[in-house]
Amino acid sequence: MNLNLIKHFLAAYDFKSISKAAEHMNMTQPSMTAAIKNFEEQSGKIMFYRTSRSIQPTEDAHYLAEQCREILGRLDSVFEEERKLKICCPEVIMQALPGYEGVYFVETPAIEYSILDKLRTGEVDIVVDDISVTDHSFIVESIGSQKLALACRKDHPTIGDTISLEQFKNAEHIMLRLKDKNVSALETRTEEAFERNVVREVSGQSNLLLNARNSDAVCIVSESMFNLAEELGLKVLEPPFTLRNYEMKMIYHKRSIQDQRHAQVREHIKKHLTPPSKK
Repeated sequence: MNLNLIKHFLAAYDFKSISKAAEHMNMTQPSMTAAIKNFEEQSGKIMFYRTSRSIQPTEDAHYLAEQCREILGRLDSVFEEERKLKICCPEVIMQALPGYEGVYFVETPAIEYSILDKLRTGEVDIVVDDISVTDHSFIVESIGSQKLALACRKDHPTIGDTISLEQFKNAEHIMLRLKDKNVSALETRTEEAFERNVVREVSGQSNLLLNARNSDAVCIVSESMFNLAEELGLKVLEPPFTLRNYEMKMIYHKRSIQDQRHAQVREHIKKHLTPPSKK
């Protein structure tokens, strides 16, 4: 059997959609449909049940998918050097993780479904972030949380060692926008509704702190960035309202559960992010 047919089958299996599989494999939808038909004819088995909105794998497809992944994995190990595992996480987590041999860290993209698709197809090996996952193809482990607070210049003209609700409402603000939700990070962490005087909008926690250093504005800051905030001449303040913690989750595909190198990297991540009380 042509190895490309196996890759086409796995793409359809992972995405449960002919159109998405075709897009991922950079081919037309009719070509993908023909490839799946060819694969079914050569295997002598029906791989998918068609519905109005998707395709659902049969029991034979589940079995063959695991066998095909093993075959491709063995071929990769023969013809390629051992590749680095790719770990996706936001800046607040990445800067808290030390380097690890054979691991490549990359910042999580703005669109949640994009990173889950990459995890599904093997382009990414592990995601560490606070995102919702309902697909049972993935394992989700809760590995800790980070406290959230507010920060401003130590020599702020009106805010001292504490900040009141009135001071918060009257202050200028720097907003960290979450692109995939079209809201700010603050709005996702509190039940309160504020009309803030936003004077700057940035992406990334370090940009928040750098902008706060050179202005009288207030920003939100996560626990892993508290030390950096202090180094930049900022003071970290308890918010005058409830801010939910940033929950850290480690997400990976079920096919990687028994992979020894993958398991070692997962333990490395948990070692540095999980609080001692949870270990």
